[in-house]
Amino acid sequence: MILPRHMDPMIFGTELVYSLILFILCLWIFLKTKEVYNLTKHKGIQFFRYAFLFFGLAYASRLFLFLITVSGLDFGTPMRGGRMFSLMPISNLVVAYFSTLAILYLAYSTIWKRVDSEQFLIFSNMIALVISVLAFIFHSPLTILIVQLVLISGAAIIIYINHHKKDRKKHATKALYLLIFAFWLLSLFVIHSRRLIPFEVKIVFQLISIAVFVGVYLKVAKWIK
Repeated sequence: MILPRHMDPMIFGTELVYSLILFILCLWIFLKTKEVYNLTKHKGIQFFRYAFLFFGLAYASRLFLFLITVSGLDFGTPMRGGRMFSLMPISNLVVAYFSTLAILYLAYSTIWKRVDSEQFLIFSNMIALVISVLAFIFHSPLTILIVQLVLISGAAIIIYINHHKKDRKKHATKALYLLIFAFWLLSLFVIHSRRLIPFEVKIVFQLISIAVFVGVYLKVAKWIK
């Protein structure tokens, strides 16, 4: 790929590696937990797996968005009437949809016994669709950031309440889930602060985000043994 003049090769490389690493780790967790689910048929594990599938799809969409931007296609394609068509809002819609589903599925994996799965599927898809449409209409990643911060806060409270007992297994599960949410908060900051912080500072946050996710990866690897 030939980079446009405005794109620093260092920025391109770090964005590409960052997105690929997180996509691969999400996919690994989804595939590795398949055997555990097949043996137990535990619905909590099922929705936990799907949460990481959606996280992975969100990062794949983000990577696709980044490559479109780098290629120059996002600068606009002429249409009738002199208007320009941009793929950026469509990509924002997809990223918002998958990442919102991931957060909701992760929270539901801890309360699946209390809420009917069919009702949850309808509710979660409606919420994800509304958020993604808002992100598309307003062309603002900040919309995704604010709404998902609210969702993460609510999900973290639900998980804390459901795992408040001083049980070692429940404590480990709570720590895992809160670590995942910490990772996603860092990721949201990295994704939506491109123009707010220097490139060097962003790299630091990317490294912290990867380190947190590696911690999630190691906990899941230990959990499925």
